[in-house]
Amino acid sequence: MIKVKPRYKSRNEQIVANLRALAGASAPIDPEMLVKRKAAEIAIAMALLHGGDWMTHVDHDAGVVFVTRRPWVEPT
Repeated sequence: MIKVKPRYKSRNEQIVANLRALAGASAPIDPEMLVKRKAAEIAIAMALLHGGDWMTHVDHDAGVVFVTRRPWVEPT
């Protein structure tokens, strides 16, 4: 299961961050982290749509992003 931590500690921090973004004063986003986050968002959406446990793999050298369901392993 993919666990998502809250981005902000409080609602006030979220409001301030949104205001900074609207003003164009937000911090630049690391492109590698952006790709990882977007892949994780797709995995979460797939889990909501189809159920199961989904995983991601980003290969920058090959230029490929995988989002796939984890294989089921029978409990022993």
